[in-house]
Amino acid sequence: MEPYRLKRWKVRFSSGREAIFWTCARPGRSRGSKGQVPDDVVVRWVKGLPGANSTAIISLLGRKQSPTGASEFSFYSFSGGLDNPAERKGRPTLQQWLEKHHRDRGIQVVEHPTIDFQQVGLNTLEAVATTLEELSASGKTVIIVDSGGDTRTGAVCRHLQAKEQTGIPPNR
Repeated sequence: MEPYRLKRWKVRFSSGREAIFWTCARPGRSRGSKGQVPDDVVVRWVKGLPGANSTAIISLLGRKQSPTGASEFSFYSFSGGLDNPAERKGRPTLQQWLEKHHRDRGIQVVEHPTIDFQQVGLNTLEAVATTLEELSASGKTVIIVDSGGDTRTGAVCRHLQAKEQTGIPPNR
């Protein structure tokens, strides 16, 4: 089922502002952790995201922890915007892919690349918190994405002291 591990959260920032946001796994993760992910699976993932025409994705996808440090975007026909340009080999970025296939959703992608199975650094946690507060203040529905929808997004939620909002269906 796409999006996999979709959860709703509530946070109160130090500014006093409150926000609702979502976390989930990368497109196609429901099919396993390996193998190419066809565009039709990504389309189902996008259609399952909460929010209407004002959605923002904060991507924590970056690199695999391996000797090669492979890109976590290697599963897709698109790439990460902050990837090494030599690795992109003419592939569009996720933002470009979304603009081509889902322009009506007006999805904005903000990348804060991390390394799978490594602790998310304090600077990155603070940057994600700032991005989340700014995007939610502008009225965006915000979804934070990592590979499995739990470890790195969980680190962000713990850092924010966010509370999971159970039993509330996505407002699609």
